[in-house]
Amino acid sequence: MRHQSVRTAYAYKWDPPDEVSRQNMHTLVTAATFLHGSCLTAAAGSRWDVLTFVPSTRRKLPIAQHPAAGLARSVFVEGEQPRRIVLSPGPRISEDKREILADRFCLPSEYQPHVAGRHVLVVDDTWTTGSKAQSAALTLRDAGASQVTVLCVVRWCRWDWPDHSRVLAGLDQPYDPFRCPVTGLGCPVANPLLA
Repeated sequence: MRHQSVRTAYAYKWDPPDEVSRQNMHTLVTAATFLHGSCLTAAAGSRWDVLTFVPSTRRKLPIAQHPAAGLARSVFVEGEQPRRIVLSPGPRISEDKREILADRFCLPSEYQPHVAGRHVLVVDDTWTTGSKAQSAALTLRDAGASQVTVLCVVRWCRWDWPDHSRVLAGLDQPYDPFRCPVTGLGCPVANPLLA
């Protein structure tokens, strides 16, 4: 039996998507970036000025129609909108191994000038081992990005994986959306718009 959050992470990608799951995933992205965008940019040292997502290695949809593209469009941005770019499948896109590969994705040449020297926010829907998000980050760093931040909506955890079971066993507090993802401390006024 799957936990509800696992079902949500799958169902938002169904064809057609489960609408409640899709809305929940989008709300998580919007809330996280609205509440903690200033925390994330302060820790990174700069605001992200480029936005992309981790494209699926399995779906055959046009990349811009991937459900994760919609999640990236849900990022809350105050002020000047970041440049939006799309990563393309690289030569090792279909590698099933959970390895970090700089050539799993590639950056189309038309986006190269928009990445060099920039801070890129990469939205990923699910983090299992992190190999795809980290592969995307390597592609962007190789293209000249000065910094890459990954925002992942769902963390895939399993009790039967030893490193995961240690993390899960240590979770003794309920989820608190105001807890800072950077410091782990309470963040009662995470966004100045809430003050």
